[in-house]
Amino acid sequence: MSLVTIFDPATVTEPKTKAVFDEITAELGFGIVPNLFKSMAINPDILEANWKKFRSTMLKGSIPRTLKEMIGVAISQANNSQYALQVHLHGLSALGMSEDVLQTLVSDFDACPLPVREKAVIKFGLLAATNPKSITPEHYQELTKLGLDETEIYEIVATANLFTEVNQYTDAIQLEIDAL
Repeated sequence: MSLVTIFDPATVTEPKTKAVFDEITAELGFGIVPNLFKSMAINPDILEANWKKFRSTMLKGSIPRTLKEMIGVAISQANNSQYALQVHLHGLSALGMSEDVLQTLVSDFDACPLPVREKAVIKFGLLAATNPKSITPEHYQELTKLGLDETEIYEIVATANLFTEVNQYTDAIQLEIDAL
């Protein structure tokens, strides 16, 4: 059970919160407001800021959303953060990711049937989240050799940052996993 109130979008009357919830429902692609955002409704300004960061990081940019979701799964698994791990595995499934890929993504990453470029992106995102001081120019060169530009590499780092924050937040409030 979550340690904070999970606000029901159907009963929210505060205008900014209602507007953000409406955006989330329309733009996220699942027709719901996840518990992550429902838990932030106590402070409409923080809710709005976090939604904007999430939207800008996950729903926009050059790196495909599915690849960003896979980065989030890897980071959440490394942090043993069940909320983001389960929610984003479900999200990947809803976005059409095969069960084979999803299973090996979490059980045996090296055997995961993904292209070399995607695996390198996930590994770099995981490193940026879990051991950022170990990143070297060679890591950037590897990504560049695989065809990524500086903007795309920035998106990977931003995704790693987002999931680090999400993991810390959801673990600190013991956020219950959405009824999926």
